[in-house]
Amino acid sequence: MDLIATDIADIGIIEPLWQKLHEHNSALHKKYFGRELKETWTRKNREFVARAQECRTKFHVVKSDDWVVGYCVSAINKYGQGEIVSIYVLPEFRGKGIGTRLMDEHLRWLRENQVTSIFLFVHPCNIDAIRFYWRFSFFASGPLMELCKVKDS
Repeated sequence: MDLIATDIADIGIIEPLWQKLHEHNSALHKKYFGRELKETWTRKNREFVARAQECRTKFHVVKSDDWVVGYCVSAINKYGQGEIVSIYVLPEFRGKGIGTRLMDEHLRWLRENQVTSIFLFVHPCNIDAIRFYWRFSFFASGPLMELCKVKDS
């Protein structure tokens, strides 16, 4: 499987995966909070592009046989804070190290750029994602998770 650095102008290639992520989170939200999430790809796409104009961003996809099976977008804002903006791996490709590869690459980039903190947002009911983030020393403080150690020790 190939990890490919991609330009944010090509963000549209992740739309099918983002839709699956949204469907998953929306189902969780409906189950626990009684209503679905209202988000659209058009709005999210504009958000990704706007973020790339305001921040330094990194965007990777993972391909298997020319199919995009995972992606990660991260950013560094004007305050020097790093964020894992979005990450997703198709369920049938989980457990193969793809998510770990993406996180390792993006955390490395954020640390190399000496960010002051690293955070991400996660749906509070997405227990599998929360467990995944714990493996990288993120901790929960509501839906915001923050990396305990910015620098490797």
